[in-house]
Amino acid sequence: MRVVATSALTVFLVTVSVACGGGGPDVGRSGVTPTTGGATAVDVAMDKDAYPVFPDPDAGADPDVPAEDGGAGFTGEGWETNIDFELIGDPRAVKGGTLRQAGMTDFPTTLRYYGPNVTAWNQMLQGMVYETLLSLHPTTLDWIPALATHWQISDDKQTFRFRIDPNARFSDGTPVTSEDVVASWALTVDPGLQDPARMLVYSNFERPVAESTYLVSVRAKTVNWQNFLYFSGLYIFPAHVLATITGEEYIREYNDRMLPGTGPYIVNEDDVDKGTMITIRRRPDYWASTHRRNIGTSNFDEIRQLVVRDRNLEFEMFKKGDTDYYAVNRAQMWVEDLGYDNVTRGLNQKRKIFNHNPQGVQGIAMNTRRAPLDDVRVRKALRHLFNRESMVAKLMYNEYAMADSMFAGSVYENPGNEQIAYDPRQAMELLADAGWSTRDAQGRLTKNGQPLSIEIVYGDQASERFFTVYQEDLRRVGITLNLRLTTFETLVKLLDERTFGMASIAYTGSIFPSPEQNWLGRLADENNTNNITGFKNARADEIIDLYGKEFDFDQRVTLLQELDGLITNAHHWILEWTAPYERVVYWNKLGQPPGYITRIGDYRDIVTLWWFDANRSQQLEEAARNSSVDLGEGPSEDRYWLDYAQLEAQRDNPVTR
Repeated sequence: MRVVATSALTVFLVTVSVACGGGGPDVGRSGVTPTTGGATAVDVAMDKDAYPVFPDPDAGADPDVPAEDGGAGFTGEGWETNIDFELIGDPRAVKGGTLRQAGMTDFPTTLRYYGPNVTAWNQMLQGMVYETLLSLHPTTLDWIPALATHWQISDDKQTFRFRIDPNARFSDGTPVTSEDVVASWALTVDPGLQDPARMLVYSNFERPVAESTYLVSVRAKTVNWQNFLYFSGLYIFPAHVLATITGEEYIREYNDRMLPGTGPYIVNEDDVDKGTMITIRRRPDYWASTHRRNIGTSNFDEIRQLVVRDRNLEFEMFKKGDTDYYAVNRAQMWVEDLGYDNVTRGLNQKRKIFNHNPQGVQGIAMNTRRAPLDDVRVRKALRHLFNRESMVAKLMYNEYAMADSMFAGSVYENPGNEQIAYDPRQAMELLADAGWSTRDAQGRLTKNGQPLSIEIVYGDQASERFFTVYQEDLRRVGITLNLRLTTFETLVKLLDERTFGMASIAYTGSIFPSPEQNWLGRLADENNTNNITGFKNARADEIIDLYGKEFDFDQRVTLLQELDGLITNAHHWILEWTAPYERVVYWNKLGQPPGYITRIGDYRDIVTLWWFDANRSQQLEEAARNSSVDLGEGPSEDRYWLDYAQLEAQRDNPVTR
């Protein structure tokens, strides 16, 4: 798992340096400065009902807005809401401290999440600074309130109404109103935004109507089960700022600064140290800090996002204590490199965390707009020459499973997909059939006098251990493979502009796949979309249309399985491998909720769910001073969410107990 990009409309769910002589952490630079209490809170209520969904519901309401228009006294009669959902965070969490994280090999091109050159990191930042009308509970996937307290869906499933929480405020103190929803939608359909996939989705709605200060409605132009998902997941920006800029101006002016948001964190202009670090600060005035959905979340006062351009250097920085955790994306490191003293004594803890996070797709994307990759026989041959079985066995200690689907490990995977194995003989037959049957004086395969030469661009130097093997295997059969290491941000730009041949990339998965973003034919020739390989297929377009109109989940599964077969068998990707877990190693001063991350989350949940535990920090300091102190390694694996699923199944099917 190497370079990760993000799907353009993924819904955000809630999504110690070594001392010179002693080899322990320099706790003076650890940032352990809890602002409240100082220790993990233990005498707190664990019952969800101890935490109201809507504390002081009318406190911030405009007195001039009547109850029937969503103002004070609004009863919600005839509307939907959810006041029965479980806690997401751990009430025992304590606010305070500074979390230092790396994991970014180049400074981001932009802080935006809309428009060109955005990544999974932008998605994470967006969900910390801004909020949506509703959220999906990460355990149950039920709708829960966010900026909206209540909602309605018309009988024809095309009109949606939302009641804005009168207490909601932007970071500049401005109340959130229905006009902000209208303006936020208008930005998504502004051509100057240069975001075709987003425009494709949100242009399916008529202009929203601000019925009152707190009531807003919108009508979809077509029936699509995803419409409510999309509009409920619209990030809300302040209308009073959007009124002064166009989409083009937003793209140009908001790369190093952010619009005011309603979320728990903020990034000020002076928090951006260009090329080095971005500081994300918790808002002490966050309007929804005591709402049930936020209990035990957003605990760190600061998150310092460091740019470290080499993953090996990042690991050494972690071991010295310059960062607080490290996401382990190499099996060799997990197996061979985590047996040092601080791990065996428990100062550093390592965890392999199993959950149900959608795996997405990982591999080498092939730009089919360019020869020779426009020939499916060449693409399939290149898959047969990628010896992933040997790589997993010899380089990755069998830590991974082969991926043969765009939806690997999910119900959407087509069980009939061909499992492409390493097979040079079959590859050569395919190449010969495609006209690559002669050789030059150097033994290279040629066609019309031109040698077969391809290039892989990649953003993680650690990938070279795979690609040099691939390069040698291709050389043996007469194919030249050029390896091109670049920065992650440059890689994203090459993908957005379609100026690449093959690219090593991974896309995050989604609980509710949105195939139109990735594979709709009309996006194949447009820049800044996720259809990076240029996939076009008339039947696929039909399936995507039917999928959007199908409200039955089982039927949607059937449709996506067929789509998966079409895409996978078009061989636009050299699919690699997958694993249903996250691997992290962290300094033993951090507190975690049960399960460590959410049921469908990844290691980025550390930012929103973990906290500094002052008791553990004190023990860590003692262990750093005294090498005889052993804090215990702890379990290397956590299967909380797998056990949770088994118990859930037993509850749903008591006969199987």
